[in-house]
Amino acid sequence: MDDADKTTEELLAELKRLRGRVSELEALEQGRRKIERALRDSETRVRSVTQSAVDAIISAGIDDRIVFWNKAAERIFGYTEEEILGQPVSILMPPALREVHRRGMQRYIKTGRPSAIGRTLELHGLRKSGEEFPLELSLSSWHAGERIFFTGIIRDITARKEAERALARSVETARRRSEELESLVQMVIHDLKSPVITIAGMVRALKKSLRSLPPDEAREHILNQIDISSETMENFLRDLLESLAVEQQQPERSFLRLDEVVKRVMERHKNAVEEHGIAVTVDLPDSIPEICADERRIEQVIENLVGNAIRYMGEKDSPTLRLQITQQEDRLVTTVSDNGIGVPAAFQEKIFDRFFRVPGTGVKVGTGLGLSIVKKIVESHGGVVWVDSEEGKGSTFGFTLPVGEDPQSCS
Repeated sequence: MDDADKTTEELLAELKRLRGRVSELEALEQGRRKIERALRDSETRVRSVTQSAVDAIISAGIDDRIVFWNKAAERIFGYTEEEILGQPVSILMPPALREVHRRGMQRYIKTGRPSAIGRTLELHGLRKSGEEFPLELSLSSWHAGERIFFTGIIRDITARKEAERALARSVETARRRSEELESLVQMVIHDLKSPVITIAGMVRALKKSLRSLPPDEAREHILNQIDISSETMENFLRDLLESLAVEQQQPERSFLRLDEVVKRVMERHKNAVEEHGIAVTVDLPDSIPEICADERRIEQVIENLVGNAIRYMGEKDSPTLRLQITQQEDRLVTTVSDNGIGVPAAFQEKIFDRFFRVPGTGVKVGTGLGLSIVKKIVESHGGVVWVDSEEGKGSTFGFTLPVGEDPQSCS
């Protein structure tokens, strides 16, 4: 093959290579156009989402100039997109916050460590009208090449803050009215207590003075009813005062031995126990730690539980009562168990509610306040109270009290 033929072959090969290159460029161009369409579609979708968002979405560069502004931002702040793009972010801040913002930006540029990014903050914004308003800000940062941008999602919380203020006002009004009502109740209790005690005393004196007269069933029935009613009223007023006192007063704590409190309570109930023929078991540990508690209140708890056990024993052939104290790690557990009438399952969740009395027990003396007082006292000492009962078979009431209190906190 001569030189002329070789040149033609080389030209054909070069042409073929160029055609292949053109095809590659056309494919690349098609790919570029496809990417551009995808980017435009993506940008359209993103812009559609951001423009339809109910929260303001604002972006700014490291120079603190606004580069993106959605419709919600226009509605919240009052600036149109044309008015705000290129303006400093500080235009949206009350004057008192601008210096703080400027120092924060300088610190970020210098150290790269943001203080607000990734957190949700409650601040105040400034509308175009000059009105300040409360807002919630979530701030993030992002990079486009070497450039850094910040995006804030802002929610106008004016309505929420007003609702919170209205709720606070309502709570405060309710608190004041509750205090006024409690003061009125205490005044009424004190005013009623004296005449009720007087009536009870007069009835007892009247019954004593009439002993020399011939028996009269009607007279005795009336006097007994007055006596029972006055006793019931006196107990109710006393328990109601105690209930209010427990709610309003902090426990007067001192170190005490729970076993000694138990022994005092059981000694007071000795006559009632013997009268009802109740077999009593008091199970106390050989060694029991002192606890930091209000001795009078804790004695009131045990007194109430033991008194209830005796009162609601029912007609048992062999009535029993057991009081037990055990230590479980950092708490003392006290239980009072009996084999009395028990508490129906339907009422066990309500048994500690104020004024609740189990219906159909046949026990007339009771205010429905005793167990609610027990619950408040125990919980004010950091303990819990519970009941485990089966109707017709008896009940176990228990409560816990913490041990190991800091001696300095117990005075």
